[in-house]
Amino acid sequence: MKINSRLLALLCILPALTPAKSMAEEWIGFGQPGKPSSWALETYPVYSHTSPNVNSISTFTEIAYFTETGFTGTHRDQFEFWIGGSVGYTTPNSGSSGWGAAAPNLAIEYYYNVIVPNSDPGTPNYLTWWISPILSVTFPNGSDRTSGFGAGANQYSYSFSVNNYVQSGKIGATINPIEISYAARNLNLSVIDNGGLQRLRGGLSLTVADIAAGYQVTDNLFLGLHHSFSLYSVSGSDFQESREGKIGPAFTYSGFAKSGLFISGNLNFDYYTSKNLKHSTTVTASIVKNF
Repeated sequence: MKINSRLLALLCILPALTPAKSMAEEWIGFGQPGKPSSWALETYPVYSHTSPNVNSISTFTEIAYFTETGFTGTHRDQFEFWIGGSVGYTTPNSGSSGWGAAAPNLAIEYYYNVIVPNSDPGTPNYLTWWISPILSVTFPNGSDRTSGFGAGANQYSYSFSVNNYVQSGKIGATINPIEISYAARNLNLSVIDNGGLQRLRGGLSLTVADIAAGYQVTDNLFLGLHHSFSLYSVSGSDFQESREGKIGPAFTYSGFAKSGLFISGNLNFDYYTSKNLKHSTTVTASIVKNF
């Protein structure tokens, strides 16, 4: 039986797509490896306003490790492993708390330099291409609440995507053609529209054309655009399918690179939503500190 409740659909789908780097959000420059044999602390704060009166603020934080090399035994490839999770606040129903936690997460990313550059970044002849498949597993958060941050996230979910970073001269783009996420059944029962109880399943969701591209206006600054189009609950789901297209300005700043700090940000506006979703505006950022 399909569930027609817009609220329950959002509660289940959105936590499974927590804006970590592995799913449904790219920044200019992502898809490139980190410093060999190093650790990093990475955080991804998000602020979202969904009309007319739902606000959410959260951050996904992870500890990552970059290997010295990958399969080739050279610096042409590399692995990254990370563990992380989200905490945040979402406007709750009356009488309940909006604070919560979600998306305890383990992931692996593999980087391979398909095109090795033969000149310095930003010069006219500079050309590089990195490809990086990502596999991520998200665990249940143990919450059976129906509102607030983390509601509906008490399930296992899995995601896979293949990142690409391409730069030619001063133009750089991070391109994720398709991102696949599957949310299993919730471990807790939820009240559905007819008053019954059911363990709801988010099922298969996709994000296509997740692209952050820009122009290197200075040695340390890229300015450009971010775009993505998401299709939620397209198969194997207890919810109606919904769709959302986002676009907006993006930047990446590397002026603190000598200290291992990199900052990126996107401002996303919905340019399309299906009838069972409301329009939203979202500010996302990536703050990475290498050690």
